[in-house]
Amino acid sequence: MPNVEVNGATILVLKVMKGLVAEEAKVAQAFDEFRPEAVGLSISKEELQALKDKTLYDQYELSVLEHFYSVYMQTFGEVRLPTPAYVKVLDLGAEREIPVLPLDMNDKEFTEKYCELIGARAMVREAFYTRSVHRKKFNITSPEAFAADWDRRLNKAKGFRTLERAREEHMASSLLNLSKKHRRILAIVEFERSAGVEALLKRSMSSAPPGMKGA
Repeated sequence: MPNVEVNGATILVLKVMKGLVAEEAKVAQAFDEFRPEAVGLSISKEELQALKDKTLYDQYELSVLEHFYSVYMQTFGEVRLPTPAYVKVLDLGAEREIPVLPLDMNDKEFTEKYCELIGARAMVREAFYTRSVHRKKFNITSPEAFAADWDRRLNKAKGFRTLERAREEHMASSLLNLSKKHRRILAIVEFERSAGVEALLKRSMSSAPPGMKGA
């Protein structure tokens, strides 16, 4: 797993599959081997707060798209929600007294960005996609191939692609801010957004003044 060096800090972007129970082991290994001082999760502060309350887990209701995403992902192993990798992060963070922080936009910011970028046509297209998703054929040769195929189709409209790009930019910015306070940061990012976040971090590193690059 390649690291990104920025602001004198080391950031490890760990790509995780939403839902897959097997991803817990990947998170535990990263904690043991990387030994982070802080961990960032690719969720909002509201989602993080809800994740901390395990009494709410049984009340979680899947949307139509989440249901079919989990059905297809079960091809590769046991699936559980909330995403097991995120829950494992909270457990390990509490056990080892490592702060776990949200990287994504808060609900208000996301809603404002959604209203700004998503037009009526894109909303209608999403509705049609949702109704027909059970009839579609996806690439299920691997979890990564499926996640990429699902993401590409779901965000086919320009507005949705731009929205996801905005999420990546926000997460990368959050990590850069964390790098000013912590020397070793583990970023747990959903597979679909991980490459974008990592690319933005590397771009910020290459454009930084010489004195701000590297450890």
